[in-house]
Amino acid sequence: MPGGGRGQLGPYRAQCRKADQDENITPRSVIDLKKIGFIGLGNMGLPMAENLIKAGYEVYGLNRSKPAEERLAASGGRTGLDRAQLAAEMDLIVTCLPMPADVEEVYLGTDGLIALGREGLILADCSTVGPALSRKIGAAAAERSIRFLDAPVSGGTTGAAAGTLSIMVGGDEETFRVAQQVLAAMGKQIDRVGPVGSGSVVKLVNQLMVGIHTQAVSEALALGRKAGLDEEQLVNVLLASFASSRILDRHYNNHIGPGRFEAGFAIKLLAKDLTLAAELAAQSGVGLSAGRRVKGLLDGAVRDGFAEQDMAAMLNYQLRRDEPGEPIKHFAVFLPMKDPELSVKHREEHLQFLAERRAEGKLHANGRFVDGAGGLVIYKARSLEEAEAWVKQDPYVVLGARGYEIHEWDIVLAEEA
Repeated sequence: MPGGGRGQLGPYRAQCRKADQDENITPRSVIDLKKIGFIGLGNMGLPMAENLIKAGYEVYGLNRSKPAEERLAASGGRTGLDRAQLAAEMDLIVTCLPMPADVEEVYLGTDGLIALGREGLILADCSTVGPALSRKIGAAAAERSIRFLDAPVSGGTTGAAAGTLSIMVGGDEETFRVAQQVLAAMGKQIDRVGPVGSGSVVKLVNQLMVGIHTQAVSEALALGRKAGLDEEQLVNVLLASFASSRILDRHYNNHIGPGRFEAGFAIKLLAKDLTLAAELAAQSGVGLSAGRRVKGLLDGAVRDGFAEQDMAAMLNYQLRRDEPGEPIKHFAVFLPMKDPELSVKHREEHLQFLAERRAEGKLHANGRFVDGAGGLVIYKARSLEEAEAWVKQDPYVVLGARGYEIHEWDIVLAEEA
């Protein structure tokens, strides 16, 4: 996945020396980790597993699509074991999965790693999920004397292939010491950042910044193009200036410059990560003005067909949005009350939906009628059809809490009258 620093090996080496000197965790306890299971052999997982093979581990891969397993086998890995066999026979299992639902099913399902795992098994999840899910898995693992680390990674497919990932680890210190040589085969910057769940928090902070930096790159290069600048020269100047960032370097040199937008890290995954970051921020009482705006844009790009493209393709989404078209109009939407109980039940979902539209620049104003008759939402759109498409996605309408009436509205401001 994107972002993250490569750092120095000094802290990691010091941790290794400390582990070797600790009377409870001997060097042998680390060396004894021989058989490694790896579930999730995607763009990130496959090169990570291959680096474990290069480091001398006996790696057993499991993936939803079998061609990835075949590629692992061609690199010296082993296949053919199901989840139950991995849970029973491995010393340590690494997972690298795309969505939180996948992680929850693999770990907490009736045939998941927790239910099937043997006592003493170590599990390390390198997926990007919310800290609450990591803590839930950690608690379930502890009940069965299974050790768990949330260990999300950053550094992209390039870092995964080179073994230079940044790995941010949440878990107890003893489990971290035992597992860190395995992690070091996949990454260069290995940091224990706190108890279980802490790694996921650090990763979401990272992804929030990745999303904001990605949008900054998209808007800056779109502006440069519209102004007629030589884009390659512009990027070289920016990379030598305070505007420089790894995201600018990565997006331009790997994707925008050569015009290749196949996903190293897909827009839909970055959108998922910013949704998780927004949830964490809401729980923590932190306002995300820029983050929510970027989240709304990513969600818009997903809906407009960019979901499977690399996150650098947010530039192309920006350029599409900047294309001249029908002028922006205002549409007033009356949401008459149908079911007060459903309105109360789904109010937060409705408000979250409106917050996302506001972040996308689609919402002019909204509010409720104090007499309980319903509410009014004013959308900004190029056509009645576009505005109605938004209305039909509102949880209030979808779930039957409100009806709707929609009218184009010609705004006349008081000072203009």
